[in-house]
Amino acid sequence: MITNKRAGSTFQKRLADLSSGPVTYYIAGEGPPILYFHSAGGIRFTYALDDLAENHRIYMFVAPGFDNTPTHNGIDTMPALADLAADFVNEVIGEKVDVIGQSFGGFLSVWFTVLHPDKVGFLVPQCPSGFRPKDIPQKPPGTPEEMRTRMFAHPERVPPGEKTTEQLAESRNWANYYHNSVGLDEDLVARLGEIGCQTLVMQGTKDGMMPAESGQLLMREIPHAKLLYVYDAGHNIEVDQPERFVTLIRDFLSR
Repeated sequence: MITNKRAGSTFQKRLADLSSGPVTYYIAGEGPPILYFHSAGGIRFTYALDDLAENHRIYMFVAPGFDNTPTHNGIDTMPALADLAADFVNEVIGEKVDVIGQSFGGFLSVWFTVLHPDKVGFLVPQCPSGFRPKDIPQKPPGTPEEMRTRMFAHPERVPPGEKTTEQLAESRNWANYYHNSVGLDEDLVARLGEIGCQTLVMQGTKDGMMPAESGQLLMREIPHAKLLYVYDAGHNIEVDQPERFVTLIRDFLSR
């Protein structure tokens, strides 16, 4: 894993004019396309994504509102956001894509696959939110230090340039804007059986945000899903265990 340069330095920022307004995205690499949906913290450049871009063309889609981007009229729910992402695929990528989503992005990746199955090759929800069983209460927001501990098993591995506490809080507000802080999206769960593509659900063994039962729910309900727990990783596997993340993703996508 190359770590002697700034994470994300290979990504270029671009703008796509879609039917409902402009969408910001970042692009890097060459090869089969990957559509990447970011977490509730917004865009986070990682060494894992840099490495993955060595043999894939990665499109990092910025959900409107995040990272100081403008909102779109009528795009204010997870299904609407998934439809916008489909518009993005049509206009910018122009072919079927493999889809990776982290946390909030994992939640979005599942909605995207349910609503637009013809656009998805393989699906990889990484520690997705939105699937917390009702009998497992959600922990209240803690201090910034507590949140960081719940997010990362190895916070020292977070690449330089991480957002400030205030910026992360603002980003999480935008996540709530789209899903109203739902713990379990029952409408989506009811449609998981419609997903026909091969799916790899990834969770960290030290995930302090989502319980292990969330991944188990997805494995049960998605017909061709595999559940993989990554040892010594928290809620963001690609930060905590970048080498393992890339190896597992490459193996899965090369089937």
